[in-house]
Amino acid sequence: MSRVDPWSQIVTGLHDRPRFVPQWDPTAAMANASSIRRIEWQTSCTILVSWSDSTLGRFEDQTWRAGFARTSGVCGLTGVPVRRGDPVFRPLQKGGVMPRNALDMILARTLPHGSGDGNQSIETWG
Repeated sequence: MSRVDPWSQIVTGLHDRPRFVPQWDPTAAMANASSIRRIEWQTSCTILVSWSDSTLGRFEDQTWRAGFARTSGVCGLTGVPVRRGDPVFRPLQKGGVMPRNALDMILARTLPHGSGDGNQSIETWG
């Protein structure tokens, strides 16, 4: 009687399965008005965003930098459509590591202009 190794069967079964390729939906921002708890101006071109998500975890004082939208999408704070080229804030990439929410954006015009001294914060309703 020939016995088949169960582990070999599992590994073979995994190799035979089609790979799951996640599709990115530009309209599905990870950070959104219901998950953003606080936004604080750090400098004249950076903000600190505190937000949480039940599947991604909690992000306290994540640095977002001013720039221009590279693609169309949705403002994570207001849900307003973002067009390519709009002034936005995006999560800062540190040490060559892209944050999980690297594609999120907040339209710059939706934030009251801060002084950049770290003293102005926005408590959100979420």
